[in-house]
Amino acid sequence: MYGFRKSLPPLDTLVFFEAAMRHLSFTDAAEELFVTQAAVSKRIRQLEDWLGVDLFERAGRRLVPTEAGTYLADKAGMTLDYLDQALRAIKVPSQPVVRIASVTALAAFWLQPKLKDFALSDAACLFNLSTVDDLGDLLRSDHDLVVLHGDGRFPGWSSELLFQEIVVPVGASDVIAAVQSGAAEDRPPLLHYPRLAPNWIDWPGWIQRSGQSEFLTWPGLACASYNQSIGRALKGQGLALGALPLLRAEIASGDLVPLSRGELATGKGYYIAWPDTRPLSQEAERLKSALLGSG
Repeated sequence: MYGFRKSLPPLDTLVFFEAAMRHLSFTDAAEELFVTQAAVSKRIRQLEDWLGVDLFERAGRRLVPTEAGTYLADKAGMTLDYLDQALRAIKVPSQPVVRIASVTALAAFWLQPKLKDFALSDAACLFNLSTVDDLGDLLRSDHDLVVLHGDGRFPGWSSELLFQEIVVPVGASDVIAAVQSGAAEDRPPLLHYPRLAPNWIDWPGWIQRSGQSEFLTWPGLACASYNQSIGRALKGQGLALGALPLLRAEIASGDLVPLSRGELATGKGYYIAWPDTRPLSQEAERLKSALLGSG
């Protein structure tokens, strides 16, 4: 076992030395550390006495590092930075921040309004939202809560269902009216988007599973993302595949109208999950409960 108490100088002398090296001034280091210039000078002299070498050449107010000082500064800076990162990773902040991550579409259309309601409630706490679509990035151990799409089976994570996924074509009211009129010329483009996960459903998957084969010959329009497809549908530029619970507000307002046929329950859902490796904080429990209760 290492005898650090005997082999290392007092650690505060290294903190004072690191600040003095960065500023090349005892006075500026003292201002940063909220101590007197004499206190910095005393700690540096204590470290030099312990080492048996000078770390600075005193040239008036200007400090010139010796060869030993330059060597130690590089090592001490990296060591203190590494120690600081380790302590930050495990320290419980005075005001804990709940780290929540979500798939992008859910965050844009469902989660962010819920988070706003939570932030205004009596149960509010600090939280930090990240939006990503890669499952590996979502299921990182440093996330406290994750809201994601799937079947509820996420190894190493517990989960509860927020709502089942029901997919149906949606569009602006005039677009849907034209489609449902049955006129052969009224075929707005199907708004396609890249599938970022194998269990995402797209137009070919919806057509196959819903049996709506007449859409096979309809024109298509490529979109950069699922969110963009919904944005274009809102502008009357085509039909998008919409997940009904996600678009509740847009449908309730009449900005989007579901097609009267073709609702498809995919067998997937949207879940809130948390890691099995540690208990949830009280703050994370409050946020989880609020999201589960909002439906």
